[in-house]
Amino acid sequence: MKLYIYEHCPFSARVRYVAGMLNIQLDVINIAYDDDKTTTDLIGTKQVPLLIKDNGEAMAESLDIIAYFLELATSSETSQPSQQALDWQKIAFLPLQKVGYPRWSNMDLPEFATLSAQQAWRAKKETAALNFDALLQDTPNIAKEVEALIKGAKSVLNLDACQHVTLVDEAILFSILRGFFSATEIQWDNTVKDWVESVSNKTQVPLLQ
Repeated sequence: MKLYIYEHCPFSARVRYVAGMLNIQLDVINIAYDDDKTTTDLIGTKQVPLLIKDNGEAMAESLDIIAYFLELATSSETSQPSQQALDWQKIAFLPLQKVGYPRWSNMDLPEFATLSAQQAWRAKKETAALNFDALLQDTPNIAKEVEALIKGAKSVLNLDACQHVTLVDEAILFSILRGFFSATEIQWDNTVKDWVESVSNKTQVPLLQ
């Protein structure tokens, strides 16, 4: 099976996380950020993650892809995230954008290998509210915001209690937490950091650092 992704994309990362945990083999294909053709030719729109099954069928919603992987692995796990994970995700997306938007296109990520891809990213993502230079200058305040989210993630993941958390909840939190490694100023709770690094190694989904 082929999976088209952006390396920075949390929706791509959550799919890869579940595949890694279930030992599902994928041919992962990173597409350039300014590539408007590859996925459009396949499904009529520019969208990742995009899974092409062995029978040629395309699937483009991350939770649908996760449900398919669970089915393939004959897993009894649910593909429906908990409300707690969804609530955390809702408040975490803007801080993730604040951290990642001004940094990711300057990192060694395959989707930004060309100047045109970097320029396409800035043209699309930079707004008055998310001005890249201003975000970088505001890093100390953003870091505090993120550090509070990291503490909240510890609770959602039940890391102290060592209780089972569903794979889809883990995938959602991991897919966002990995992006916070992009700002070295962020101070991590060691338990959360150890978990993120451990599952990154296990699933072979790298952190954004």
